[in-house]
Amino acid sequence: MADKANAPGVTPADRVVSLLGFASGSADVFAFIKFHGVFTSAMTGNTALLGLAVGQGHVLAAVRSLVALVGFSLGVVAGTALYDAGAKRSVRRLLVVEVICLAVVALLWAVLAYPVFHGPLFVLIVIAAAAMGVQSVVARAVDLPGITTVVFTTTLTMIMMGLTRVALRPGSVQPITMRQFGVLGWYGAGAAVSGFLAMALPDAIALPALAAAGGALAAMG
Repeated sequence: MADKANAPGVTPADRVVSLLGFASGSADVFAFIKFHGVFTSAMTGNTALLGLAVGQGHVLAAVRSLVALVGFSLGVVAGTALYDAGAKRSVRRLLVVEVICLAVVALLWAVLAYPVFHGPLFVLIVIAAAAMGVQSVVARAVDLPGITTVVFTTTLTMIMMGLTRVALRPGSVQPITMRQFGVLGWYGAGAAVSGFLAMALPDAIALPALAAAGGALAAMG
């Protein structure tokens, strides 16, 4: 079986996961700034925030983190069921679902008065996190082993392991390491764009993730 993660050159799958990495970074910063301190793709961070809020007795903060975890989990469940029902044909459908979820978030963000609290806030968190849950299934379905679009602590570990091995046993950097570094960079770029929009054009902060997910759908061909 061919090792797709070490294939030479840029592949269509690379374009898809890069755009999805951008979407994750953008969505995480959007959520953290505007949804009062939660993430929509970084579930490790949400788990830590949940523990912190529980430990300090901050009930509402705990609930927000828990809602994000639930929303992400629901997205994974729905994405898995849809993918298993249609195999490879469902990858495009999964991206359509993600785009629809992010479009709903963008629409709600446009019509709701900021700052958003209570029920409307929880609805936004659930839908946005579900979109990222679906996206995590897409990344698995694209089938680039060792490449993710939503969990980057492991990715950073693998990048540094790859670079260390090259330093200790001189040779060329493996394509998988370059792919991991690239997707991590796209995540950071998405975060930077949303961070800039939070200051310069807050009404548009929901759009980069939507545009990137739409781009990933188009890249599927």
